[in-house]
Amino acid sequence: MVVKHIKALICTGVLCWLVLLPSAVHAELSAQNWPMIKERFFNHRPINPTPLIQVIAPLGAENSAQVPVTLKVSNQLQDPIKSIYLFVDANPVPMVAHYQFPLSFNALELSTRIRMENDSHLRAIAETESGALLMATATVNAGGGCAGTIAEDESIVRENAGKVKFQINPPYKMHETAAATLQIKHPMYTGLQLDAKTQQLKPALYIEHADIIFEEASIMQIDFNVGTAENPHLTFKFDLPKTHHQTSVNNVHIKLSDNERRVFIHTINLKP
Repeated sequence: MVVKHIKALICTGVLCWLVLLPSAVHAELSAQNWPMIKERFFNHRPINPTPLIQVIAPLGAENSAQVPVTLKVSNQLQDPIKSIYLFVDANPVPMVAHYQFPLSFNALELSTRIRMENDSHLRAIAETESGALLMATATVNAGGGCAGTIAEDESIVRENAGKVKFQINPPYKMHETAAATLQIKHPMYTGLQLDAKTQQLKPALYIEHADIIFEEASIMQIDFNVGTAENPHLTFKFDLPKTHHQTSVNNVHIKLSDNERRVFIHTINLKP
């Protein structure tokens, strides 16, 4: 369903036209874009503001192609949060990523890096077990993070695409906490960047899905989009449910797939 929405947004003429507008106009239009985005993804479902989520981002981005964003979430026992969408209102393709948590958690801290084409509101939309939608926002001043010119050798880029680095972040309790940093080598081409050699737009090429698995248990699944920065970087920490505490974790599996249907599978052995 999300993929269908993404394709629809990529092909929507209004959103493509927004790329050409100056930053000052984007700042004004950002809030006006949200009703259209909301209807596209969530139809007429109500979305309520929540104190359970904090969106932490710089007011002014030093690098619009690598904007740091942190989500801090305090979950609720009744009707817990099961997934979080991250949106940038003024981006040509607004949905940056969709983070899904198959296992329950009490508290979550998740940091990543995103692209921003212009000044915009950021929105974290959480979906609970019952389907309720909760929202937290932040505002960032930025510009030009989705476009630009690419001069790198694509054959080398493709050869290295899909490689990963994964490390457990101490202090941690392996059977009680998911605390780690995942780095994925990938250009995350947006489809709006100019090839320096051909002077043509470079086709979109991006990691579409990631699954982080502790032994047999998937702990986080991510649907990425072109608003995620080049070489996706994800640091996360959340507590695992008690049912998982006795599970021995010796291997972490990272499964990736991109929009060209290429699949990358990695296994990280945690034994000393």
